Amino acid sequence: MKLINNTTTKKPIIGKHVLDTLSIGMYNNPLMVLREYIQNSTDAIDDFCKTDKAFRSKAKITININGVNRSLSVRDDGIGIPAPKAWDVIHNLGKSTKKVFYNRGFRGIGRLGGLGYCEKLIFITKARGENKVSTSIWDCNKLRNLVVSENTSIDASAIIKNTTNFSCEKYSGDTKDHFFIVEMQNIKSSRDVLMDVPAVRSYIAQVAPVPFNKGSFSKASQIEKVLRTKVPSYETYKIYVNDEQIFKPYKDRICIGKSVTDKISDVDFIELGNGSGILAYGWVANLQLLGMIDGSENIDGMRIRIGNILIGDKDNLSEFFKERRFNSYLAGEIHIVDSRLVPNSRRDDFEDNGVKDELYDCFIKEIGIPLSRRIREMSDVRSQQRNLARYGYLVETAKKIINNGYFSTVQKKKIIDELKRIQESKKEDINIDECKTIIEGIAKSRHFLDINHKGISGKLKDTIRVIFEIIYQKCSSKQEAENTIEYIIRKVLKK
Repeated sequence: MKLINNTTTKKPIIGKHVLDTLSIGMYNNPLMVLREYIQNSTDAIDDFCKTDKAFRSKAKITININGVNRSLSVRDDGIGIPAPKAWDVIHNLGKSTKKVFYNRGFRGIGRLGGLGYCEKLIFITKARGENKVSTSIWDCNKLRNLVVSENTSIDASAIIKNTTNFSCEKYSGDTKDHFFIVEMQNIKSSRDVLMDVPAVRSYIAQVAPVPFNKGSFSKASQIEKVLRTKVPSYETYKIYVNDEQIFKPYKDRICIGKSVTDKISDVDFIELGNGSGILAYGWVANLQLLGMIDGSENIDGMRIRIGNILIGDKDNLSEFFKERRFNSYLAGEIHIVDSRLVPNSRRDDFEDNGVKDELYDCFIKEIGIPLSRRIREMSDVRSQQRNLARYGYLVETAKKIINNGYFSTVQKKKIIDELKRIQESKKEDINIDECKTIIEGIAKSRHFLDINHKGISGKLKDTIRVIFEIIYQKCSSKQEAENTIEYIIRKVLKK
């Protein structure tokens, strides 16, 4: 019996659920759709600038959000798609002529991102020199219904054919125009985030390849000059959201927690290499490392970028520090240089290979370990300073009690307990003998009334003692208790 190999005559079927996987299934945040469209726009601008280098200074990407009709559009004045190629480029999946690393979007699936978040997705494009404009309208509701239907005979290609409407018509504007527009109509997204203009601006400021704001960040020009020299794919683009240009959120003064501020006094540049070449190049802000940067500043953490677009989020590099929280003490960027470091399809990390491991090993060696050590050392110094200040305050308070008496047994006991804990810690910066003497002195101290108001009758003195005890127990803070007691002394006992 002769076996016949006829597999070469068969054509694999691409199941319909791949559309769901490649659209809403790709993203855990609706805003990531904007990242996909922006990276395609930046590639289109780069392609056009190859033929007209002077155009880069005028190129821009505009995002318009209309809350009234619940629509969002992304428009770039990049190279556009020539009319003869428009249908293929827009409708074919995973088929792209873009080059890995040299283009930010190269898998040919990013345009599907909007399918899961609107009722109608429209692509409009035109190339320079043509008098035609191409339009593709996707019926997202119909597409989703077909994907979840029980009809198993229809595949992804058939669904796209049945849910899209393509036209190529005469263009009424200037033939020199060139653009690509994405329109999302009747948007529906989690927490309505795609309609939230401040949220969109904040996301793009952190993720997209926008410039630093030279007006608020004095190191902007220095950083951009160095990165353009060291990082081949580094570029910035003018992106507007509802007519407001977006900049990276870095600035000179930043908030640490809710009440402390720090200043970026300078920046250090970092080269990550494996011995045979540079893997990445970046910068880290010089800070006093006073604590975790307030998350609302949107600059906390060392962030990793390729093509000047964020990979993952601010926590991607946190695991490479001694403690994850240490990453939030820092502000800076790592820009990929080596073309073998390729983003995965979700752009939340890189494709697995040995170079990826080398990159993270270098980061641990050059940044993770030394800066973790420095953060810990600075934290220990501040802790020591706080301990000394606290000890000094306790000693002064104890001396006052020894000389003038205590207001409450609660007050006295708390000070003795704190001094004993300090004594038992045997910290090198604490005078243990002095501490022991102070504890013995305060233990023998008398009540304030016994020292300063001996003429008060016993019954009244006992009543005032009880009042002082209650005040110390009920007041929200020791300072409030002392202020209240001093007020009573001033207004009542010295009346």
